[in-house]
Amino acid sequence: MTYHPTNYTNPYRLVAIGGGGGVSQLMLGAAPYFAQRTALIAVTDTGRSTGTARAIGDLPAPGDLRNTLAALAAEPTGFWARLVQHRLIAPDVPALDGMAFGNLFIAALTQLEGDFAQAVQKLSELLACSATVLPIANVSAHICAELEDGTYVERELEVRGLHKAPIKRLWLSPPDAAASSAALAAIVQADLVVLGPGSFYTSLQACLSFGGVVEALRQTRAKLAFICNSTTQPGQTDGMGAYAHVQRLVALLGPNVLSYALISRGDQIAPEVREAYAAKGLHLIEPDDAELERISALGVTPIVRPLLESNDGPRQLWNKLDTIRSDPAALGHALWACVLPKDTESGR
Repeated sequence: MTYHPTNYTNPYRLVAIGGGGGVSQLMLGAAPYFAQRTALIAVTDTGRSTGTARAIGDLPAPGDLRNTLAALAAEPTGFWARLVQHRLIAPDVPALDGMAFGNLFIAALTQLEGDFAQAVQKLSELLACSATVLPIANVSAHICAELEDGTYVERELEVRGLHKAPIKRLWLSPPDAAASSAALAAIVQADLVVLGPGSFYTSLQACLSFGGVVEALRQTRAKLAFICNSTTQPGQTDGMGAYAHVQRLVALLGPNVLSYALISRGDQIAPEVREAYAAKGLHLIEPDDAELERISALGVTPIVRPLLESNDGPRQLWNKLDTIRSDPAALGHALWACVLPKDTESGR
């Protein structure tokens, strides 16, 4: 018998860790399959709009949270979601030109409430979000990195900068910055915890760098799944294949912590689209069978299936180049299969 969410009791709790774009799409795709969904969102960005908002009151980064809240709003094309995402046009005021209003809104709510997490909660209530959205931490922190050539870089803009040596290791400033108790509790209580999709260093590993997160992932009964990005990311994962991503996570988390690696293969990406992405430094990650065997040898089960949305070519986001995104419905079903009882036909 094949089970589907419409005829199967669904008590499962999903926690996704990462940035605003990939995690919000995951949350939408997982809605039919998981009774409780919680997004733990990165807070170390220092981009132009987010960086200005952070400077107002030494805040954690609001940008990824703003994107996630707007995407998960009850009416994502309604007035409040559009207002939160609106970028001010102010050429005579450079600090505000291009500023996402939602970043200022979160900064103002933080001053009003005296607490960043409470500000995020207030905005979530205003937007009537369909899932719980939490900052991974409630403290202002920045990521720093040592590069393979021995160079040190500070803050996200520099860490993800182009034309530099590969990233060797990552840490936070201040080094004792801890994850929020709410974020850690969500991890411990989950049935499935998902890393990504998102920027491998500046979203995923940035979140894992907060105190308590790795320990909670080692302690939770939840299965842990990593969603491999569709392409490499210039400045972060140039030249890295699926195995290199998984290997680095296993080295960080320790043995027998990461259960699954969801890897897209078999998607019909037109040659001209591949070439357009490659010309911008984004190369498709498509492991062969030998690479999948190496991943399995790490103690991680590869789940390989077509997971990508149809794509017409590179899209420019605000000061960032977008990659090929996962198809939310395909991703949600693949994650549901990770938590189904082993004697249940999961469609894998």
